[in-house]
Amino acid sequence: MKRSKILEERREHVNPEVRGRVELSFMIVDRIHEILTARGLRQKDLAIMLGKSEAEISKWMRGTHNFTIDTIVSIEDALQSPILRIYSDTKNGTQGTRIIS
Repeated sequence: MKRSKILEERREHVNPEVRGRVELSFMIVDRIHEILTARGLRQKDLAIMLGKSEAEISKWMRGTHNFTIDTIVSIEDALQSPILRIYSDTKNGTQGTRIIS
């Protein structure tokens, strides 16, 4: 996804303590946009699928929305495509979350 210069400048000025959360939010938005584009859908289509206003989806897609697990699951269900994946590395005893791409 082509990134907006304004959004990139906003990312640079985020407090380092919250940068990780903000980056994750941007990655979620990028993944949603990727799915929409691949399917020839628009934000308006997602709004209809979720029973939300187009303005609300537009707000989400700016990258500053604090996505809840419920919201992410609703979007995944509507788009029938995963956004986040939880993984375990049993060999190293680690777990994590990553964006599907």
